[in-house]
Amino acid sequence: MVYNTDETAMIHINTNSFKKDFLASVIVFLVAMPLAIGISIACGLPVYCGIISGIIGGIVVGALSGNSLQVSGPAAGLILIVVDIIHNLGIEKLFLIIFAVGLMQILFGFLSLGKWFRAISPAIIQGMLAGIGISIFLSQFHIMLDSQPQNSFIENILDLGNVIYHSVLPLNGSAHHLACIIGIMTISIIIFWNALPYKKLKSIPAALVAIIIASLTANILHFDINYINVGNNFWTSAQFLKPSLLTQIFNLKVIISALIITFIASAETLLTSTAIDKMSTKSKTDYDKEIIAQGVGNAISGVVGGLPITGVIVRSAANINADAQTRLSTILHGLWILLFVSFLPAVLNYIPVSSLAAILVYTGYKLVDVNSAKHILKLSKGEFAIYVITLIAILFTNLFEGILAGFFCALIKSAYKVLKVDIDTQENNDTNTITAKIHGNITFIQLPTLIEALESLPKNKNITLCAERLHYIDHACIDFIKEWEKERRTEIEKNALPYDVHVDWDQMKETYPSFKWGHFHKSHDENNNNSIH
Repeated sequence: MVYNTDETAMIHINTNSFKKDFLASVIVFLVAMPLAIGISIACGLPVYCGIISGIIGGIVVGALSGNSLQVSGPAAGLILIVVDIIHNLGIEKLFLIIFAVGLMQILFGFLSLGKWFRAISPAIIQGMLAGIGISIFLSQFHIMLDSQPQNSFIENILDLGNVIYHSVLPLNGSAHHLACIIGIMTISIIIFWNALPYKKLKSIPAALVAIIIASLTANILHFDINYINVGNNFWTSAQFLKPSLLTQIFNLKVIISALIITFIASAETLLTSTAIDKMSTKSKTDYDKEIIAQGVGNAISGVVGGLPITGVIVRSAANINADAQTRLSTILHGLWILLFVSFLPAVLNYIPVSSLAAILVYTGYKLVDVNSAKHILKLSKGEFAIYVITLIAILFTNLFEGILAGFFCALIKSAYKVLKVDIDTQENNDTNTITAKIHGNITFIQLPTLIEALESLPKNKNITLCAERLHYIDHACIDFIKEWEKERRTEIEKNALPYDVHVDWDQMKETYPSFKWGHFHKSHDENNNNSIH
């Protein structure tokens, strides 16, 4: 009887888990669908591309994932780089690059390099997200008004006034005015729905509510604006990677583009995984396994003409908030997308493009996290400078060059910190003594700075040089300090000055145990005729 009771309890627990996963999967499906469609349109690609990557991200990546609660699919953060690749290399090369991204991620996962994609300054990440957010906001703002976005940040800014003017004045009921109404309605509903105090209502995705109301309004009132255009058979728009293109996988431009997407997609995925681990006690990420799962998903997505796949925080947060228990919710959400586009594709034709663009305008706005920027400024002005430089560089160049600029600034800042010689001085007037404390790591590269710092110490004081906060010092610097001490002692003895100089060599020795201190002590004693502590 005890066994049967335990078995019944086990069945009950599994059944309860399945119910929660089932309901969570429906919520995630409703969140993922409009985002996948909107990202496709923002990239200038057929709706198929975003939806197929959403299906693969749910079913394939969800089954193999190193984080059972993470939901993967097309990400807004990669829109800029995808658009740039299409513009420079073409759509067919895009699919080859995504396939190459998958192979790289699989390789990096098997080499256990997953943790290295997390070694990125938060200032660079936040600057990247803010730059992407502003770019998405501006480009999708044009589409939200049924206008054509320009090719650069500056052109979008300069054209913004003209687009807004023609969407507001004159009030002649043009497509721009009607699209503007639908776009503003969509954003207003999202803001209103998110502000509701009722948790049960808020469990329904705000974007879904906005899309439904905006679509009903546009269709009932017969607004002559742009709608999604999908045939009765969704799969007729499928595009596949041509086998003949595989010979170009070692093309330098293809490799560079693949490395860029690999870096950004992997970093976004693993940072999302870390955030999920903090949000739920049921989550514990295997980072290398996660990278391999993403690689398999991207390799398949490239072959069947999908967009790059990453772990996405919006969908993952929806999954956790809906009380998902296992990876089943992620897999099922991909299955629901597959079934929807297979049997109900015509429903998509009723969705206004301006409404989807409005969702991305709101998404772009949310990517610019002002609170995170304030936090970075509070922590360090240097880190905030990296944040601002990364953001501006992305806006005025492109995503890759912007990130490189951020990394370059971060390296300069780190090099400055490493190369800077900190010597704090404390003066005791009663004993006429100055205590000089060396900090950090000191190597031959910083020797000129060390020379300047020590020679600037006054000669009419007793000097004590200590290294209680010194982490490392090399042979060249030890030799200089030895000579500096010797010269100071010689000058004191020669002029019969009532001062002394003392170097705490015991503390130095702790920072450089491999140095042959025995020989050093001997030579030092011979030169100075006094013992060293």
